[in-house]
Amino acid sequence: MSEVGFAVVGLGMGRSRAKQIIDTQGARLVSVVDLNETLAQEVAEQHSCGWTTDLDDVLTNQEVDVVLVVTPSGLHAELAVRSLEAGKHTISTKPMEVTPERCDIMIAAQQRTGKLLGIDFQERYVESNQYVKFAMDEGLLGKPVLGEARLKWYRSQSYYDAGGWRGTWEMDGGGALTNQSVHWVDLLQWIMGDVSRLWAKTATLTHTIETEDFGSAMIEFESGAMGGILGTTTFPGDPYAGLEIHGDEGGFISTRPKPEWYFLDGLENRRQRFERLTPANNIIEDTVSAVLHETPLLCDAMEGRKSIALLAAVYESGRLDGAAVTMS
Repeated sequence: MSEVGFAVVGLGMGRSRAKQIIDTQGARLVSVVDLNETLAQEVAEQHSCGWTTDLDDVLTNQEVDVVLVVTPSGLHAELAVRSLEAGKHTISTKPMEVTPERCDIMIAAQQRTGKLLGIDFQERYVESNQYVKFAMDEGLLGKPVLGEARLKWYRSQSYYDAGGWRGTWEMDGGGALTNQSVHWVDLLQWIMGDVSRLWAKTATLTHTIETEDFGSAMIEFESGAMGGILGTTTFPGDPYAGLEIHGDEGGFISTRPKPEWYFLDGLENRRQRFERLTPANNIIEDTVSAVLHETPLLCDAMEGRKSIALLAAVYESGRLDGAAVTMS
């Protein structure tokens, strides 16, 4: 095999992923799928590929090696299982699904079929985020002390009303934490390690939705480090989203206009030792390498589940008015 054939299912965010496929060496966009026939045809004409409104058309297409699922979150398990059982490698957009149990359904299908199953957490490919992961793993920041995932954005009521699925438990799995903040929640647990317990509060402050538009948690990691999550779509603007992480010898902040590094005096040269974890710049490059060269995906299904399990514990603590929840 010299190139990998992709199909993109869902042309909201999937439209940008279709462009990534076109721009990636070793990848070929075979087809796009959307229930909106006009949209599917428009994107297909733009990229000179096939189109359909029926998922089965791509699942039976021998030119398709990988199916990229970019639909509302509550459909990921259903579509991923169908794809895997049709013999296709499968990538799901974030979040993996709406509950840990539905993630487990996807993982079971991956294990049955032996096909790749990855989760598209694009922030993992950002160079500065790879550096801080490397630095923490290699002890270049010293002993882990504190890690925070922070997001303050604005989302209008019309944003939640559009499509009828955002801000619902069934299809979105949550609100500001699960939809917007999940990229940085994923990074937080990836860099800082497993969580032992947490205390959280959630609220719906300015929107008419089932789920939260504000969530905050205090976290205790298994390493003994502390942490926090803050995510809200109530701020009148989009000032920042990012991480604030430090050990006892160095730290990293990405909630500023540009990422910033801090070290105790005499330790600044540690930055010269930073390395990327993968040469891939996005999920498409990563998947091509995994299919052609059997390299590991940066975020496989087991990794993708972790952020959903963490957020499930946050929501449980929120329902218990901030009581401690222990992670299993």
